[in-house]
Amino acid sequence: MPLKHKLYFVLAAVHMLMIALYATHFADWGNTGNAATKTLATVGSYTGSNNIFSFFAPGLSDQPYVVYAVKFKDSTEKLIDLKGSSPDFTNRVNNIYGYLTLPEARQVLSASLAQSMLQRYPNAAKIRVAMVVQQIPDIYAYKNGERNIWRFWFQNDFAVNTPATTQQ
Repeated sequence: MPLKHKLYFVLAAVHMLMIALYATHFADWGNTGNAATKTLATVGSYTGSNNIFSFFAPGLSDQPYVVYAVKFKDSTEKLIDLKGSSPDFTNRVNNIYGYLTLPEARQVLSASLAQSMLQRYPNAAKIRVAMVVQQIPDIYAYKNGERNIWRFWFQNDFAVNTPATTQQ
């Protein structure tokens, strides 16, 4: 085997090792002050393998996206995009959003999500849970020029019930 092919093989093996390390959340293992860890982190940043989604997978799954519209009692509105500060939080929220694509689960889960928004904004009068989905074509459609497209999926409106006043 020529030296050039051996070099390509070694580079490919290192790249695959880096992808495997970052897929197992290597960056979260700790001990970031170690020289070997710093070197691996630099290689991962340089090659792009430090992203756990470092592959192109068309047709694998559609990507749901949920937006909340909160209308307050004073008629002002606020659009909310629920994002967290950690990848783990984002993964958990996206897993829940994935279940919203199932018609059987949509009403219950959207009501639960609206309730969580109500806990954040107790002076809300109405909460709308709306979902759009980025539909990703399979590899054959992609090769034929088809690209990702965003489609409206559903919306559910939830009015906040004000407790009835009792007179004594």
